[in-house]
Amino acid sequence: MRNLQNSLICFVLVSWLIGCNSDVQETTRKESVPGFSALLELISEADSVKRTELIQTFADTLTSTPYKENDTTAYFIYFGNVSGVGVAGDFNSWNPSGFSLGKIKDTDLWYLKRNFEENARLDYKLVLNGSSWILDPKNPITISGGFGPNSELSMPRYDPPWEIVKDEQVPSGIMVDETYTGALTGKDYQMMVYLPPGYSVEKKYPTVYFQDGAEYINLADANITLDNLIASGIIQPVIGVFVIPNNRNTEYAFDDRFKYKDFFVSQLVPFIDDKYSTIASPASRAVIGDSYGGNISAIIAFSHPEVFGNCGIHSGAFQPNNFSTNSIVMDGIKKDIRVATIWGTYEGASLPPNMRKVRDYLISTGYEVAWKELPEGHSWGLWRATLDEMLMFFFPSE
Repeated sequence: MRNLQNSLICFVLVSWLIGCNSDVQETTRKESVPGFSALLELISEADSVKRTELIQTFADTLTSTPYKENDTTAYFIYFGNVSGVGVAGDFNSWNPSGFSLGKIKDTDLWYLKRNFEENARLDYKLVLNGSSWILDPKNPITISGGFGPNSELSMPRYDPPWEIVKDEQVPSGIMVDETYTGALTGKDYQMMVYLPPGYSVEKKYPTVYFQDGAEYINLADANITLDNLIASGIIQPVIGVFVIPNNRNTEYAFDDRFKYKDFFVSQLVPFIDDKYSTIASPASRAVIGDSYGGNISAIIAFSHPEVFGNCGIHSGAFQPNNFSTNSIVMDGIKKDIRVATIWGTYEGASLPPNMRKVRDYLISTGYEVAWKELPEGHSWGLWRATLDEMLMFFFPSE
């Protein structure tokens, strides 16, 4: 009878602890509540039988991880008979041995406590036995990345992007596949052209050019974002040109970057203007890119403000060639360009400070700048959730 009572007490207590965690994740209050730390204290005082009962009940009741105890504390948790568990992600430069989970003696429960900003959103994976990278088995939320899916940690005050969610009631734009041969590069370029709902040759439209075009569609849901923002009357109807590179490293950042730039402004833009009903002026054109794509977007716009009057830089990786793009952007001459730049604090040692440096120069030189620095990593999770802010800045509804 006593064992039954103890089991019932364990079940009620651990269920209450889990309920506290759910309450914290669903509210925005800042005060701390009992949670996993209280469970750890109970475990530390329990004998082996009761400890096993507590952990088993906790495992059976836990619905998702990481376990958030308040607005800033997260516990990474793993159950399994392994020799070691690490967690690699945006927060430690994806170092598989950067953060190690500790094991509770004589159990298969591993955990690690870390603090993050209350609105942080970060990608991660668990690393078992030093080499096996896996999605967090208890985390139902994943996010697609350039190297496959990752588990996602979002702290309680992170605001998920509504605009990337497909709504069947919202009219969809038409996607047209195009191929263009660039004489300056000697290469064929595949692209997808987004025509807004109700597109008519009787009207003229602003145009948004995207580097890494396939990724902005497949990983950032840019076409859905365009649909939702246009339908909501937040931005003007625009044409989107999603260009797929042949070799993004050489074309965006290294040997062929200037050939690609020349192709983009002297061949691709006239091709689009001739074939589609665009407003053929720099104020009505934007070029947007991520990482190296942000690098080439800056090179294109700041080298040719007579073609592009709007430049969107998602986590601009200006590092190649000893930050040579800095000298193109920060040449001491103010150009007629509006700039939107967004980056994360968890993007390595050099990118965030350089983006701050570029931002400060642009503002001090009199550019119109929209910028944001968020507690996130070098991830499509960041870029897809902030594309709307760039589009709203460039082409707000009239």
